[in-house]
Amino acid sequence: MFTLIRPVSAVFLAALAYFAAVAYEPLYDPDIDLGMTYIWYAVRVAFVVGWVFLGGLVGRALWFSIYATLQAVVLTAIGTAMILGIGEIFIRGYRRQYSEVMETLLGYFEIVLDWLNRALVPSYLIQVAIGAVVVGISLHVLNALFERRRNDR
Repeated sequence: MFTLIRPVSAVFLAALAYFAAVAYEPLYDPDIDLGMTYIWYAVRVAFVVGWVFLGGLVGRALWFSIYATLQAVVLTAIGTAMILGIGEIFIRGYRRQYSEVMETLLGYFEIVLDWLNRALVPSYLIQVAIGAVVVGISLHVLNALFERRRNDR
């Protein structure tokens, strides 16, 4: 059933993904510019995850809303790394760095793990976790307000 918390959670998670992607860029490589394409992929994946996954879980208990938001952040990170990994294997394939399909598949998982391992910096993880807690609490409060308004009718 469509509820108002689904698009709101999608927008909140997308905003968190935008700020997390901007903070991740120097961790990937301080000397390169990943461009806006990377950031917008993260925002799009976060919007879908927020709508489909997080929007349905928010509102049970406060701790569960925070837990679901942390799960949504991890799911967004994995999804973004997987989508960017697909683009990277095509780039490497056109440069003839892979000689066969199996090498490409193994290279894909290596690329995804590389994207995720670079984020294992404690200060970055704490920053994203605090953002997820704030988003989880905000969504829980907003869901309570939305449900109270809906039930008053």
